[in-house]
Amino acid sequence: MAAGGNDEGALRAHPHAPVPVTLTHQDARAMLKDILVPLSDSSADDAAIRFAVEIGRSQDARVRIIETVDLPPPAIGTADPTPRASFLAAQDACRREASERASRIRARIAEHPGVSVEVHEAGIESPAELAARLAFSADLAIVGGWSGFAKADPAGVALFNALLFDAGRPVVVVPPHWRASDHSCAIVGWKDTPNACRALHSAIPLLQQVQTVLLVEICSHSDEMEGAAGTVTASLIEHLRSWGIAASATRLLARHRRSSEVLLDHARATKATLIVVGGYGHSRLRERTIGGMTMELLQGATIPVLYAH
Repeated sequence: MAAGGNDEGALRAHPHAPVPVTLTHQDARAMLKDILVPLSDSSADDAAIRFAVEIGRSQDARVRIIETVDLPPPAIGTADPTPRASFLAAQDACRREASERASRIRARIAEHPGVSVEVHEAGIESPAELAARLAFSADLAIVGGWSGFAKADPAGVALFNALLFDAGRPVVVVPPHWRASDHSCAIVGWKDTPNACRALHSAIPLLQQVQTVLLVEICSHSDEMEGAAGTVTASLIEHLRSWGIAASATRLLARHRRSSEVLLDHARATKATLIVVGGYGHSRLRERTIGGMTMELLQGATIPVLYAH
């Protein structure tokens, strides 16, 4: 379904329509305190930094930008354990390049209080493992994405996996060409699962900044569209209202289309500036493979997406 498509019945409003909510000084406000931005030396790093600075300013949060020195490993199997001069020179070059990149970023964000740039060395651990360890003390991680590219960025995938699955942190993936805009609407891809619930609640500080929130349930068959909305969705809307968030719910009929495609089309039709979804993956021995819908959103979303697992 293209934005504003012609499929009749593909979109049906939930009976719980949004009621405008205005926060007062007595209303509770969820706040982020620490935001981590691990860089992956990709074209989307700049977009991730800009998004993080904007969120940090609105939340009065500390933003830590992490530049990683991925040191080359020493040669294995040599008789002499003493590091060669060429190996030490290669490590020094990596440190120097990371320091120069960090200096350029500091110059760009100098006018923003609460934003710092740190240089960390990944020794025996990978850059992704280092980022996951640092994320334990963060409320939210923000990384640059690779939507629009033919292939996923391996370093970006490793970073996303480590932050979401190993550190258990909510992760916002920012597309390379993201630009700040008015926060008119956010879409929550809802299903009755722990991952979707975790994503919704992790996103509350960001959802409080938009004018309206749409809880979107995607149905595979038309008979699901006719079913009762259920007490869970109604309770969620009421819960969001208690946080000062104007929310409503709708159901979209996927027919034979992928859920990610339906969700992205609806985001474009509503001019949404944020998508919130559960992040899914499959464990295979010691590696984890990103789930189908999650990967499709990573490669197709043109607005930031918050994932939680």
